[in-house]
Amino acid sequence: MNLDLDYLERRAGVTITNDNGDSGTKEEESPADSLDRVKVVFLGAPAVGKSSIIRQFVWSEFFDEYKPTERRETFYPSVVLADRLYELKITDLPTIPYFPVNTHLEWADFRYYGLRSATAYVLVFDLSNQDTFQYIRTLREQIYEARDMRGVPLLVVGNKQDKLSTLVASSTRYRDIVNLVRKHWRCGYVECSARFNCRVVQVFRELMKNIQSVEGRSLSPTATQSQPLRSHSRDNNDKCVLL
Repeated sequence: MNLDLDYLERRAGVTITNDNGDSGTKEEESPADSLDRVKVVFLGAPAVGKSSIIRQFVWSEFFDEYKPTERRETFYPSVVLADRLYELKITDLPTIPYFPVNTHLEWADFRYYGLRSATAYVLVFDLSNQDTFQYIRTLREQIYEARDMRGVPLLVVGNKQDKLSTLVASSTRYRDIVNLVRKHWRCGYVECSARFNCRVVQVFRELMKNIQSVEGRSLSPTATQSQPLRSHSRDNNDKCVLL
């Protein structure tokens, strides 16, 4: 599956999958000039919606029934950003009790998770349950203690934006979280709603922009324009064609 992130942003973040189950066979020549493989690990406390973000992005689907992630799941979408094609290996993991400080512990407790070899990390918390932020805060500290993070992007995502009440959004605790992530951690931060497919594409655009920034690649003017994302639409006249 190939997704043009620039096109998705301009088309309100709407995606569709092939009805025949074809896994991304392209009918037209891709504008990308090369293929880069990126290993992305999603982490978060239980029920924050990290799996829903991934499935909404890859398959345009959302399930109301909560099913905890019990094993490693891997997704392989391809995306285009600034005329560059990336093959993503997105790893969705169960909630981990700690981040392994060395390869021995990783092999013993988190075999085949690929925690220490990730190209980038996405840490997800629930905007309607800000206690879940403490989990990723602790996890981030452990990640930085466990490996050299120079050249390894880390993106923080606040999910369930649709459940963020005005009272919570105006609270000191909420503002402190946003300031901590943006000003002190100095990493990417995106708020989204997996349920309504709102700003889900922006999560992956921000992630890929951070990766390109680390690689020293500049984005095209089109790719740097930020457009608001709307909810998923099933209107056949307004959908993104897979490349």
